[in-house]
Amino acid sequence: MATGWIVFDKALPSKPEVSIISRALGISRAEAVLACMMVWAWVDENTTDGVMDGLGIEDVDYQARITGFGAAMASAGWLQADDRRLIFPNFDRWNTETAKQRLQKSQRQRRWRSKGGAASTGPSTGASTPASTEATTTEQNRREEERRYQEEE
Repeated sequence: MATGWIVFDKALPSKPEVSIISRALGISRAEAVLACMMVWAWVDENTTDGVMDGLGIEDVDYQARITGFGAAMASAGWLQADDRRLIFPNFDRWNTETAKQRLQKSQRQRRWRSKGGAASTGPSTGASTPASTEATTTEQNRREEERRYQEEE
């Protein structure tokens, strides 16, 4: 389940879904974003797959502290609900442990590249982890092929 944090996409406030939610409820985009984050934190804390059995749309309202929020999320496509089941589409894209690890690796790689990364021929750039580039794998493959070729001769 949760790691203590959830992903916040800096583009979230400008997404069309946020506009749909804020207009439907007569609230500001900022309030809609905050309510989404509150709901997603609750979901992240209580499920590993984005499916919550035994709960209804009123439970989403309760977590967001806004009446009608669950219905507004559903109209925006960010929630599927029936009598006693909530499904949060694309949950695995942002909230699984694997997704969070993938995002962290991507951030580390971006920082490494911005500090000079593979293009740097100077001293260490202070990257916290070694680069995961295809060049290393390609070089290793080349060496193995050369070794095999020499063994065949």
